[in-house]
Amino acid sequence: MLAACGASLAGQHLSVYSEFQRVGPDGAVVRADRLEHRREILSPAVARNAFATFRVSAEALTDSTFTLHIAQNPEGTVQASLLEEEFIKSGDEWLPVAAQPVSLPHTATLGRDRRVQTYLLDLWVPASAPVGRFRLEIQMYAGGLWVIYPMEIRIQQAVVPAGPGPATQERPPAPAPGPDDPVDLPVRQAACAYLSGKMPSAPVLLPDSPRAFIDRNLRQDLLLARAEDEPNFSASLPLFSGYATTTALCGATGPAPRGAEWWLRVRDYLYQRLPAR
Repeated sequence: MLAACGASLAGQHLSVYSEFQRVGPDGAVVRADRLEHRREILSPAVARNAFATFRVSAEALTDSTFTLHIAQNPEGTVQASLLEEEFIKSGDEWLPVAAQPVSLPHTATLGRDRRVQTYLLDLWVPASAPVGRFRLEIQMYAGGLWVIYPMEIRIQQAVVPAGPGPATQERPPAPAPGPDDPVDLPVRQAACAYLSGKMPSAPVLLPDSPRAFIDRNLRQDLLLARAEDEPNFSASLPLFSGYATTTALCGATGPAPRGAEWWLRVRDYLYQRLPAR
């Protein structure tokens, strides 16, 4: 085998992160999102009639061209889209603030001003998708070598109600939080709105910023919570973030005790019924 999950070959490297880990053009997770132990994205669970979003970091030799492919087995199990992230400088960091769709396979060249190019991999899982596992590979060809990042996607019984399919062209309004805010700020805002009785509308599609993807995916999670187990979910919600009470969660201004990826624990509960821990 010329490649393995997350392997580095002669300067070529692929990494995959959750949507709650922003990565700069230097290949490092931005300071506000860093965790001692981030979630490894190897066998993620996904709901049906829903989106799942991951961040892909592609590293190649300076001034070299690389090509990205997305492969599935069985083919066509989900609809996969790739969006290239764009950055602005904030203080001494570069932060991803926009995402533009690219065609697959996608070819790009890294200039001398950056170590990696990052992408959002957006998967639409139809309601009709069979429950079970399928293989999805991110494949990079660079410098005459292939680097492969394999994932075993686990499609769950959970079905998000009401949401539209992936063909609509509607875009959400620009998210309120600025680029310097913690990535989980819109998560907290949505969770606290939900706990106060404000139900989310159906998720809109084709967002054009990383935060808008988070907002869209949060909406679908909260629709699922309302449909399936709302009282138990509401009681458990603060615990997933590490706060003891709803008041502590909604009144906090600093980072959540369980870090930027705490909403992944919520998804573990909603998709797989794993308890708050």
